[in-house]
Amino acid sequence: MATSFSPTRLRSTILNRGGLATTEKFEVVFSGNIIENLGSSVAKDLQFLCENVALPTKSISAQEKFIHGVAYQMPYRQAFQELSMTFLLTQDMSQKKFFDAWQSNIIDPSTGNIKFYNDYACKILIRKHSRGSLDFSTSGPDVPYEITLENAWPSIVAEVQLSHGGGNEIARLPVTMQYKRWLSGNVTGNVNGVPTRQRDF
Repeated sequence: MATSFSPTRLRSTILNRGGLATTEKFEVVFSGNIIENLGSSVAKDLQFLCENVALPTKSISAQEKFIHGVAYQMPYRQAFQELSMTFLLTQDMSQKKFFDAWQSNIIDPSTGNIKFYNDYACKILIRKHSRGSLDFSTSGPDVPYEITLENAWPSIVAEVQLSHGGGNEIARLPVTMQYKRWLSGNVTGNVNGVPTRQRDF
């Protein structure tokens, strides 16, 4: 039975859920052999220098099914779209060098030879922290949602805009990642030495 709208009920519903979610307080953690080879210290810096990222899309493809009567859509596969993120650049441009080197480990810039998939793909953990979270090293209630991207690699390391008219504007690096799939909750395994477990919903 539907309940009538009430501002008090709306306020109570939001407060009971900890308030409305905000877009700030998140972290992006890269892990895997390729990350260690490229420089784990730079990768750890990316955790804090990521200016924006999206919780990615997942869609379910369907095709028409007809046996008798009315036709209906039958799902047959899940599909994942590429993910874009933007990083702030420091004076030493280490973040740009990191992703340039990563792409060079995918396709050799001199020979054009393509490397083995397992040699350049990594895991990416995206954590959304609660508004009251003070320490990114914590989990539990301070991390109400997180996803893991499997077999991720940078397909596009976009242009960095430079301009004499920009004054002291901060340089930014847009990066687009391809990946096999993403899974929600803590995926059983280990990320940067931190044990993970499947979260109950």
